[in-house]
Amino acid sequence: MKIATRILVVLILVLCHFQSSYLQVWTNVILYLVIAVLFGLTTIDIWKSNADFKITVPEILIGVFIVYLIANNALKGTLLGNERFLNYLICFSIYIPLKYLNKRDNKLIEYVFCGILLGLSIELTVGFGQLFGLVPSSNSRFVLSGLFGNPGAFGGYLAIVFPILLASVIIYKDRFKSENLLYAVILGLCCTLCLLILSDSRGAWLGTFVGTLFVFNHKFRIVEYATIILKSKASKRIASITLTISIIFICFALYQYKPESAFGRLFIWKTSKSMTLDNPMTGNGFGFFKSNYGKTQAQYFLNNIASKNEIQVADYVTLAYNEFLEMLIESGIIGLILFLSIIYFALLKRRNQNNAKYHLAAKASLISLLVLSMVSYPFRFMPNLLTMAVCLFVLLNSNNFRKYTIPKYKKTFISVALLCVLGILLLCFRQNYGKYHFRTGYSKVLSSDIDNGITSYKKALPILQNNGEFLFYIGSAYYQKQNFPECIRYLKRATALSSEPNSFITLGNALKEEKRYKEAEQAYLTASGITPSKLYPKYLLAKLYIEMKETDKALDMATFITDTNEKVPTTAGTQIKDEMHNYITQITKTLNMEL
Repeated sequence: MKIATRILVVLILVLCHFQSSYLQVWTNVILYLVIAVLFGLTTIDIWKSNADFKITVPEILIGVFIVYLIANNALKGTLLGNERFLNYLICFSIYIPLKYLNKRDNKLIEYVFCGILLGLSIELTVGFGQLFGLVPSSNSRFVLSGLFGNPGAFGGYLAIVFPILLASVIIYKDRFKSENLLYAVILGLCCTLCLLILSDSRGAWLGTFVGTLFVFNHKFRIVEYATIILKSKASKRIASITLTISIIFICFALYQYKPESAFGRLFIWKTSKSMTLDNPMTGNGFGFFKSNYGKTQAQYFLNNIASKNEIQVADYVTLAYNEFLEMLIESGIIGLILFLSIIYFALLKRRNQNNAKYHLAAKASLISLLVLSMVSYPFRFMPNLLTMAVCLFVLLNSNNFRKYTIPKYKKTFISVALLCVLGILLLCFRQNYGKYHFRTGYSKVLSSDIDNGITSYKKALPILQNNGEFLFYIGSAYYQKQNFPECIRYLKRATALSSEPNSFITLGNALKEEKRYKEAEQAYLTASGITPSKLYPKYLLAKLYIEMKETDKALDMATFITDTNEKVPTTAGTQIKDEMHNYITQITKTLNMEL
């Protein structure tokens, strides 16, 4: 039993890294099977055991948080069809088998950290392979992306794991059974730092810096010595001023390193403020930000006079770049308070010195994750969520908390909880079955086999009917068949569930073919507001106005296009500007002749 659970835990921590790869569907199925087996074994072991099950206040909070998320999203209709939400629940639920099995196997936590390090080894191998051109990136736009498909996300993961390696080297080095293993960890630390720098992610750098500072402070007692040295009020004031200036300088330097990117995030936070007011207490459900931010941004540009900087940095965005803001929008004040309460108990409660193994490494890693969460999107990726779950497990089980016994209904209570998780896993299997037919249909449509592609899409439809991306693709397939009524039917639903600008563009094209000009105009305007620096939606609007014979609107839009600077200049953009310039010249000549 012990060997089996150790292997399963390590497999989970390794397989989760392949969720972003081109083998995603199959690795997901294997991952969920492994998790199901782990939960199944835990359930069987609990039924066989007669020992009491003890639970603490923060663990009750974790349970309440999970139940709240399930109930809240079920009421809002966002429980099914959102794989990210299901992964979120699974990662928090992993706490249950870790807690129970750790009591039966006091070496389990060592294997957990071995699984984290093994996952890191795979990422480092892939990362350096990409740098040297030996391993292709899953995203053709980036050279370095690990298995995350994006250098920022890859750097964020490295920032979360880096403090664990650092603590292992400078705090726990006496625990290594061989020097060769210690040297291997030191090599991994150096490689991680190298790729962290090359990831070019300011959020990852900031998270790494704070996590590293925490480890160094524990090792070298920096704050303690500073308190001893700075005895007078004057010296304390000077130190406070110096520290404040240093923080301001670091923040300013990070802002200036990529000013457009930094301003873009500030603009996202500014625009999404209104989304927090829609349903402040319970939020709007998982996936709300991704589905609605683009439309909120479009309304901002339609109703306000935007600056040139805002137009340049605005784009199609699916992330808040601040996990706490996104949690507030999607889970409300209640969800955010529950989550922060769990973090409070993990970080700020005094630990039990007799049960503090890996406590420092877990706390440093969690601190890095929280800092990163303020400027990035680490909760989107299962390796990060599982690392957070492990850190919470270590911290909450090494702190002094009053324990409450569940003697009478222990087996029923735990079994119901585990069966709920198994139900969530079944939903995940169902999602991946739909995703399989989705990808099959996409491949067929891409090879011009549209009829068979639509047949595959329809197999996925009952499962992915609330997936805006999927509905866009099936609507696009009908557009290629010139079946505009069906295209409009699916794309209307897609635009309600997603802010993907191409959904609005294709919908506008189909409505235009059906001579539903006013609806087409609204679709194009929304697409233009989602990507205000791109010329194509505005070009389609100008062509629509020309077809509608609304010359004034067409001229205004053509003039706006010729005066707009593209965010990224393209050949297509130049051609659009030339065509609009010729149209303006032609209309001007006609008007002059009439005069």
